Amino acid sequence: MTDPSPLGRPVSVLVIDDVQDAADSLALYFRAIHGFEAQTALDGEQGLKLAIADPPDAVVCDIGVPRLDGFQVARQLTDLLSPRPLLIAVTGFEGTFPREQALQVFDHYLVKPADPDEVAALIDAHVRRPPGEGRRLG
Repeated sequence: MTDPSPLGRPVSVLVIDDVQDAADSLALYFRAIHGFEAQTALDGEQGLKLAIADPPDAVVCDIGVPRLDGFQVARQLTDLLSPRPLLIAVTGFEGTFPREQALQVFDHYLVKPADPDEVAALIDAHVRRPPGEGRRLG
């Protein structure tokens, strides 16, 4: 388990993935190992609604989700939420072009199967960053 959150409350994460087992497993990992509060959504539209209703600290989103794809979700969250949550693309799309395109709207781009410890470390670093420090792309 990571050190207690500097937020004074549990870190909140939204996992958006159309593969229910993948979404549920990552959310369970975040809860059990890191003490994060984690919600799941199986499509982009549901994820967007959840994020607007209860803005998370971080969103881990598959790019290829139905209804609204990950790019649309990330763009809308950027437009609608302030402060904007950390946006992490976790996807099966590989290659230079998808990565470059994703990093225009996401803070980080990871190829499946992503190491859950790496995802949690990105989230932890984000919540520990001083307010106002810029986005880190990678």
